[in-house]
Amino acid sequence: MKRIKIYFNIFLALLCLSFVLISCGGGKGVAAKKSFEIGEYDRAQKMFDKAYKAEKNRYHKGEYAYYLAECYRLKGLYKKAASTYNRAIRYKYDRDLAYLQMGDCYRAVGDYENAREAYKTYLSLSSGSLLARNGLVSCDLAEPLYPSMSEYDYDVIPDSGYVIAPAKQFNSKYSDYSPAFVGEDYDVVYFTSMRLPKKRKKTNRITGQGNSNIYMSKIDGSGEWTDPESLDEPFGQQIDDGTPSLTPDGKTMFFTRCPYDASKPNVAECYEIKRSGGRWGEPVRIIPGGDSTMMVAHPAISPDGNELFFVSDREGGIGGKDIYVTYRNTDGTWSEAENLGAMINTQGDELFPYVRDNGQLYFSSNGHPNYGGYDIYKAVKNEGGRYIVSNMGLPINSHFDDFGILFEGNKERGYFCSNRGNSKGVDNIYSFELPEVVLSLEMVVGSAEEKPLDKVVVRVIGSNGSNEKLRPTEEGLVAMYLDNDVDYLVLCTAKGHINKKLTISTVGKRKSEVIKLKVDLEPIK
Repeated sequence: MKRIKIYFNIFLALLCLSFVLISCGGGKGVAAKKSFEIGEYDRAQKMFDKAYKAEKNRYHKGEYAYYLAECYRLKGLYKKAASTYNRAIRYKYDRDLAYLQMGDCYRAVGDYENAREAYKTYLSLSSGSLLARNGLVSCDLAEPLYPSMSEYDYDVIPDSGYVIAPAKQFNSKYSDYSPAFVGEDYDVVYFTSMRLPKKRKKTNRITGQGNSNIYMSKIDGSGEWTDPESLDEPFGQQIDDGTPSLTPDGKTMFFTRCPYDASKPNVAECYEIKRSGGRWGEPVRIIPGGDSTMMVAHPAISPDGNELFFVSDREGGIGGKDIYVTYRNTDGTWSEAENLGAMINTQGDELFPYVRDNGQLYFSSNGHPNYGGYDIYKAVKNEGGRYIVSNMGLPINSHFDDFGILFEGNKERGYFCSNRGNSKGVDNIYSFELPEVVLSLEMVVGSAEEKPLDKVVVRVIGSNGSNEKLRPTEEGLVAMYLDNDVDYLVLCTAKGHINKKLTISTVGKRKSEVIKLKVDLEPIK
């Protein structure tokens, strides 16, 4: 089985994949197999659980435990998945991949000791596994940052400076994710939700939640976000729709649709739809550079509308799900798709691409070394056109699944998605913002012999070329604002005293701070 991840209780069920034929013993196991093969993971979970409890044969009992663990994993229930993989192993079920998957699940709940043991076992069975080696690296990366995993403290964990908080205006008790701004004022947000409509109680067989649909919220006259409303037809037709990406004028949307057919595996397709006169037209399926048998999902249109990024599991990729780009031709069609290459794509899965107004590419991955689960990465092209990839760091990323970032233009704020701290694997939307960092210097200059100083001068020279000449107050106080990410040389002089040099730095400081110093000058003897 290709290593798959049904994301966030949905769109990797949406992403649909290749399937494994299970050698189940019969009866309940055969029925569970059929549901699993077409991606009905919630339904298959319940059926495998019953089959496991009823089965007497040890081999089949271990087999049922393995696929029950798979259902838990693909629904984001990592703690249950890890313990159930262990169950399968105890029954001597001979699927080596269980150790890799178990390691990922342990790491996703912050159990790094057991994660390392699972990865090492898998490496002993499959020595060339880059995913297992990256898993070990990721444990070393994440463990020092999470001394206690009982609670995720947004304020205490060392971070990149961003302040995050749940976006309660968009979230429900079901999965909410993949936000997209509409318009130049950033006052309308589209997002995907799996909330159950009031009149519909039937849940989705894949996720156990409602069908995914696209919802909209906007800022009203009082400056508050309105209650989310689902989009009208042609959306909301008991078909999984989601992951919207819109052109800046809001008139064209790209999205993922998963038509459901109980007799066939789930299929994820990419659609384009246009808006005119306040109503959406008919969606048109677009398969950039491929055919209808390939999974195409998570479209992301560039700000100029000429580049379309998407996710696919097509043949010829680097591994798992890769990110591709296609270019709009002059006649409105799309060029042959191009794989973004090994700097972006890995043997794992790369998902949820997003192109910022400044051209920077963001995406989620479980194949690059990370803090756990899926992390969000930034990719910037260097002068040679090669992508340089960097992890967004804490608290944007965590040991949970983090994905689907969105910026408000060129401002350092926006939204992203995560299932952090949710035992049911439900995804929520979070806001993030980089507060203004105000740095200043307060220094008192005095005499080591507590005598009055004459003609005191303080010069502050910065690595950015700044050069400030300051004179202290009668109390010897000098105060000034400092620039971010600058090394400073401070020179203190006074008549009849030995000059004194010291250095201070604001490099890497991501929180406001007053740097306080006390300098005593020695008299010349």
